[in-house]
Amino acid sequence: MYIKSNDLFQSSHPESLYDSIPRPIVLADNLLTPDNMGAMIRISDNIGASEMVFLGTEPTNSIGRVRKCAASSKDNIKWYFTEENDLRKIIPADKKIVAIETATNATNIYETELPDNVAFIVGNESHGIREEILSQCDIVVYIPIPGPTRSLNVSHAASVALFEWYRQHK
Repeated sequence: MYIKSNDLFQSSHPESLYDSIPRPIVLADNLLTPDNMGAMIRISDNIGASEMVFLGTEPTNSIGRVRKCAASSKDNIKWYFTEENDLRKIIPADKKIVAIETATNATNIYETELPDNVAFIVGNESHGIREEILSQCDIVVYIPIPGPTRSLNVSHAASVALFEWYRQHK
């Protein structure tokens, strides 16, 4: 029998995870698509992140589309745009920064112990995370893709990584 998600989660309390570990921060490097930005706000809200940070300029002509795609999440989580490229000016020093990226030094996310206190970052839809940003990350993980299209949409990659982190720490 179908049950509304709010009713199901009311009794299971998945948010109790945050009684023992800090909420993650989610970042995205120079996203181009308002739909992806909105989806990133939504998944950040879904996981209970403390904030969603977009590195790059705010798309003033399409911010309405970002808000529409984020739906109710746009009011549930702090989200903002910044042109700051020094991640340690944005992310507290005690958080480990984990890049979700296909890179030569990346490890399989399912074989990597993800830190409790974490900030996750995803990259641009076409070019990934810029080298100047990637070099500031503490850990780089990739998501193995068994199908013929070997890349994920940024919000899908964030979803996989965030819920793998949740699974490891619940």
